[in-house]
Amino acid sequence: MFSHLLSLVALRATQLAAAALTSQQVDYGSLHCPEDSSSTLVTPTYGTDGAIFTICTELLINAEPLAGYNPVLDFKSYPRWNSFIIDVALPDNVTSTPADIYVGMAMTFTSNGLIGSLNTTSTEVISLFDPTGASGYLINAWHYDDGIGGVGSRAEHPNIFVDLGNGSTRYLSYETYYAGWSTSTIALLKDKLQKEWDIQAQDLKAYVESK
Repeated sequence: MFSHLLSLVALRATQLAAAALTSQQVDYGSLHCPEDSSSTLVTPTYGTDGAIFTICTELLINAEPLAGYNPVLDFKSYPRWNSFIIDVALPDNVTSTPADIYVGMAMTFTSNGLIGSLNTTSTEVISLFDPTGASGYLINAWHYDDGIGGVGSRAEHPNIFVDLGNGSTRYLSYETYYAGWSTSTIALLKDKLQKEWDIQAQDLKAYVESK
């Protein structure tokens, strides 16, 4: 059993390397939420191979891209504005966000609203962040860590901010889930995830536009 698990983890690592090469060629600024529930969106770490479903929300923020981008990475501010992710536990070496974040940084999200009145937790790892806009958009992303190399479940959450050139921003936030032992169980929460995803985006919009 253990050797089989190691083989699956090694295979997953090979797939990740191939996906990373593919995703480097993606213009994330041109993406939009899928028009049907069976379509999925590419992610920076995992690409498209093995994608099962995507939850997605897209809206207009009446502010410059950085005004929306920074709060998403300011994890210490989440309790003030995010009604879905109500707390983020950060490593001891991170005292200020977004200033201290780094690629590979692990954090624990506490989520509200998925299973009745119970809070749920998940380990998330920063995949990338690029606030330069050099590609025509700002992007950050983190991926779920199931603790066994993605054999149980893989998911990644990119946030993309596209400057519309008139003082406003098109915000695209999505998470794509990939095949794994527990993905079918997570899929049972798809509708609730989508609802909370929409609320979270509206929370961000209200927070940014109130400043």
